[in-house]
Amino acid sequence: MSKAKHSIALLGNPNSGKTALFNILTGLNQKVSNYPGVTVEQTIGMAQIENSPVAIIDLPGTYSLVPESHDEAIVAEEFGKWAKGENTPDCIISVVDSTNVMRNLYLTTQLMDLGIPVVVALNMIDLAREKSLEINCEKLKNDLGVFSVIPVSARL
Repeated sequence: MSKAKHSIALLGNPNSGKTALFNILTGLNQKVSNYPGVTVEQTIGMAQIENSPVAIIDLPGTYSLVPESHDEAIVAEEFGKWAKGENTPDCIISVVDSTNVMRNLYLTTQLMDLGIPVVVALNMIDLAREKSLEINCEKLKNDLGVFSVIPVSARL
């Protein structure tokens, strides 16, 4: 695969399924576990999107842009670089746990303030449906003002 001209950053709360989605998009096999702190550094993989190579960046889980842990400090450091125009991704996919949307949207709203296009991936939509949780993706997209809201299940 040739060098990517574009990049997409995956961000979200711990255990929202960022790395599972990363593995599906890139074909890699990064460790996925059901507890916080598994992804402790930035991981970059490649994906083909519309016949073009795209770098997919998996960052540690964070609850906000204000770091309170080592993992969150790694993410905050990346945000600082992006603010200076260094390695700024073309798009952010905010990976949201569909079973707890409201808690996860705090970070999403902060990400929107960065001025980078945001797509919301409503992950674990299968679990939300099992719990009879209904999410109106179009309404959520319009209410947030994001590029798109996409229901997914990144379970392997």
